[in-house]
Amino acid sequence: MRKLAKLALRREPAIIRTLFFLGPLVALLVPKTTVAVLILLFLVCAGLTLARGGDLKALFRIDVTLALFGATAAYLFLNATWSLDPERAFTKAAWFVLIVLMAYGATRALARWPERSLRMAATAFLAAIGAGVAFILFEAATGRLATLTLYHVLPFTRPDSLKGFVVRNGEIVRIAPGELNAMVAVMLLALWPTLLCMVTRLGGRRGCLAAGVLLVAASAGTLLSNHESSKVGLVASLIVFACAIPWPNVTRKALCLVWCLAFALVVPLATAAYKADLHRAESLPLSAQARVTLWAYTAEQVPAAPLLGIGASSTRKIDQSPDNRKMQWKKRLKTEGFGWRAGAHAHNAFLQTWYELGAVGVILFVVTGSAVLWSLDRLPPKTQRFALAQAAAFVALIAFAWGMWQGWLMALTGLAALYIALAVNVYRAEAPETDPAAP
Repeated sequence: MRKLAKLALRREPAIIRTLFFLGPLVALLVPKTTVAVLILLFLVCAGLTLARGGDLKALFRIDVTLALFGATAAYLFLNATWSLDPERAFTKAAWFVLIVLMAYGATRALARWPERSLRMAATAFLAAIGAGVAFILFEAATGRLATLTLYHVLPFTRPDSLKGFVVRNGEIVRIAPGELNAMVAVMLLALWPTLLCMVTRLGGRRGCLAAGVLLVAASAGTLLSNHESSKVGLVASLIVFACAIPWPNVTRKALCLVWCLAFALVVPLATAAYKADLHRAESLPLSAQARVTLWAYTAEQVPAAPLLGIGASSTRKIDQSPDNRKMQWKKRLKTEGFGWRAGAHAHNAFLQTWYELGAVGVILFVVTGSAVLWSLDRLPPKTQRFALAQAAAFVALIAFAWGMWQGWLMALTGLAALYIALAVNVYRAEAPETDPAAP
């Protein structure tokens, strides 16, 4: 082990620069790789810390927030016993535990890295996200020209499923919008840590100018995409960032309140939206109209198991049932354009929590999420606005996009925590006079 540790430290610059460039870049361009990237970056962060003589136990020291995550995980395992898909539910509960431990371990390891290592990681991270943002902007502006060219030149790179693609004479002429949506979401959660790193590393007017250019480029790429959820997340994060500059404590408390109210009000709001005929509102995108129906159906099912829910991953199992497809999907399909069903998931983590985990799960996630937001008060004051903006973007994304048990999205949550931890620790290294005791 000592020889391995010495070898790792000798190769440290190459390891850090390579993995903190390729990891974030690959995760941004191929979102399904977030699982592998999170594992890899955790091993780098923890491994180099241990190679320097760090204590493994210190990386996983239990505090209040970690204990709350542990209680939530314990309930997920219990909840999986009555899930309609227990194998998948247990797998997701185990993955939840691993993500929490990797995120905690990596962030605490980064807090113990020397200034030189943090600077190398930040520089590589900046280059990766900068290149990724430029690529997404080009793709969004040109209708995925780079990817279409790749498919034409190298046909073996085409995906196995062409669902949502437009194919003419055997050639792909348009790519499904969902292919870019996940990339934009990854970019959004990496944006605010990148801006903090940029302002810190470059400093002064040069840092602010570079950060402004990156923000404009990322915003343009988001707005040119078809991902409405990321657009909402971008606007929400900009508002929170602006408010957190003069009022960081008030903004943090307000975001915490939004987190709690999102759980408390999601069921009645989903029902009210459907009754207001928003699923037929032509002013809304078709995806939003469909979500209104999904939400209303899911909200209607919540009272059937209000305390403990129907079990994690059960929504997906029900949706795949042949009987459900025959009986439920077509009930209102002709008149409303979308089947009266919950789909594979509700496209709303707050509503999905009520449906699958019940009130017990809701309380656990409310308390745990609030503890995370409250802990941001321990960050250096000038970094809190960036962390709060990232948190606001995350809340918006899980409120409108994908399902809460999708593995790549769960891993992205861990990566987002790792990214902001890197940015904050770089700031502490550059401005030690503002650095309170590391959490």
